[in-house]
Parts: sequence; C-alpha cells; structure tokens
Amino acid sequence: MTTSSSLALRISDLHCSYAGVDILTGLDLDLGKNEILCLLGPSGCGKTTTLKLIAGLLPPTQGSIEINGQVVDNSELNVAPEKRNVGMIFQDYALFPHLTVTDNVLFSQYKQTKAKQKETLDNVLKLVNLTEFADRYPHQLSGGQQQRVAIARALANSPELLLLDEPFSNIDSQVRHHLIEEMRALLKSHNMSAIFVTHSKEEAFAFADRLAVFHQGKIEQLGTPSELYNRPATRFVADFLGKVNYLDAVVLDEYSVSTALGVISGKQKLTVTVGAHKLLAIRPQQLKLALTEQGSATITQQQFLGMTTHCTITLAEEPAIELSVSMQQPMVIGDVVSVTVDSHDLVLFDRD
Repeated sequence: MTTSSSLALRISDLHCSYAGVDILTGLDLDLGKNEILCLLGPSGCGKTTTLKLIAGLLPPTQGSIEINGQVVDNSELNVAPEKRNVGMIFQDYALFPHLTVTDNVLFSQYKQTKAKQKETLDNVLKLVNLTEFADRYPHQLSGGQQQRVAIARALANSPELLLLDEPFSNIDSQVRHHLIEEMRALLKSHNMSAIFVTHSKEEAFAFADRLAVFHQGKIEQLGTPSELYNRPATRFVADFLGKVNYLDAVVLDEYSVSTALGVISGKQKLTVTVGAHKLLAIRPQQLKLALTEQGSATITQQQFLGMTTHCTITLAEEPAIELSVSMQQPMVIGDVVSVTVDSHDLVLFDRD
C-alpha cells in the first residue's frame, strides 16, 4: 500500500456539485512524487473541476484532499488557495497584458526582498529560456513564449505541485511537440509533481507517466498510456484513445477466438468462458494487408497521412464487414488483399 508520505497528492471519495448537478462522484486518485498524471476525457467530464478543487478554487461537497501528506480539504478544514503551495497554469495563460515578462513572473513575489526577487527571476527565466525577453510585453511574444512566461510565474513560488489546464491548446501544432518535450524534461529534472488536463490523446501520450480517463464525473480507467491504449477496460476508453475495429468473436479456448478473419490467438490467457460470444477490439495498426488474387478483402477507401495510409477494407462476408487499417505499403482502391492480425493481448468486450 502506498503511504501518504510517498505521495504528492491523495484524493479520497471526492464529490462536487453545481446547482444540484453532480460533476464528480466519489473520485479517488493518488499522485506519486515526481510523477506527471494526465486527466483525459471529453468536455464536461470533470477534469478542470478536479484541478480547481485541488487548487482550492472550488469547495468539494464531500471527500478529502491531501497535498504532500497535509490535509487541505475535508469536512472540517478548507485551506486557502494561496497556502496550498500549488502552482496553476491556465489554458489562456492569464498573463497581465500591461506588465512585462519580469513583472508577470514576479507578481506574487512582492513580499520578497529585491535581491531575492532578482535571484528568483534569473533562475526561472533561465529554466524556460526567456532571459532575453525579460522586458517584453505579452503581445510581443509568440504563443509558445507566452506559455513559458506562465510556467515561469508558476515556478517562481517553488510549488510542491503543478496543475496545468490544457496548457498546449493555444500553441501552434508545429511547436507543440517540442514544447511538450521541453516541459516534461523541466518537470522531471526538478523532481516536480504535476497534474495535466487535456482532451487530446496525442498530448497525453507524449507528456504523461499515467493517464486517468474521465467519463461522466468518474475515472473510467487509470494506468500508463501503453496499458490504456493496448488493454482498455471499457469500450469508452478503447474508442476515446483511438480508432478501433470490433469483430464478433466466439471464444475457442483460453487463448483463441473465432472471427470473420479466422482464428485469432493472443499472448495472455483469457478470463472468459469457452463458447462465449464477445466483441474483439482490434486497432488499425494490428491488421496487416498483403496483395493477393485470392484475398478475403477489398480496399474500398484510402486516406494518405504521411508516415502511414489509413484505409478501409471490406470483407467478403454476408453482410459485408468494414475495417480500418493503417498501412505503409502503397495500394490502391479496388486491390484484393489478405488480412492477418499481429500477435497481441486480445481485448474482448460484451456485445451490446
């Protein structure tokens, strides 16, 4: 069992309501020290509400929050936001347009001596590579530079926990990936714990150590990006994290199922009854195509995506079955192909 002293954050049985409507219902969540956790899910599922509760910007209706072993919220206690030692970076950065980078970063440092302020400013601007921009105003900076100012301002308080609400959503896609790498390296090198909210699975995969997929105010599944993508616990998680095909399947034994693509075997032992009728989830990249005159499928649609080509194949079944495939070899619509499935852990769901 993980002890509170080894955690940056512990949330227990957290509830929150707006105007009688439940937003969060019984949320339990732990964050390890020097861990980056992503809260992922569609709009309105409770991600940003969770951040606001941790920061103290909203009161919970029930439950408790501990930050580094100290209770900051429960039925008897509500610690003010400024006393929680939590840094928060908002989606719109919330920079003061009439203040320079220096004054934005030092906004909450007014009680410090001038020497301490200068030391803090020099350190955080160096961390985010903005030393030469200290005298500029927000409108003179790019979106990526503005985001770094927001990061520097949050780090100026040496927070024990950093909260980020969709921090990359306003960044040009060409620089977003580089910025995510920079931000992750910065947090890891300074042993900082962080919770990061997004609705973008690409950002979540690149930035987080673990993902918590939210659905209607609850965590649907929690684990590493690889675990959730390759072994989703529910169809909601499977669909939310990427394109997926579903095939009717009958369980043949502890490792194999029978489908329209033939017998498919997995690496891990199945925990379902032999003979059970299920749905087999297959990611597009787990299907492999080969040109052949005696193939079982025909390519009916194609979309070139650069590194790969996304295509739709139609199986010669009654009724016809369409599957999505990611392929790297060039083919054309109308080609007849054989279809094989890469060896992987089989993911089965109940039929609706």
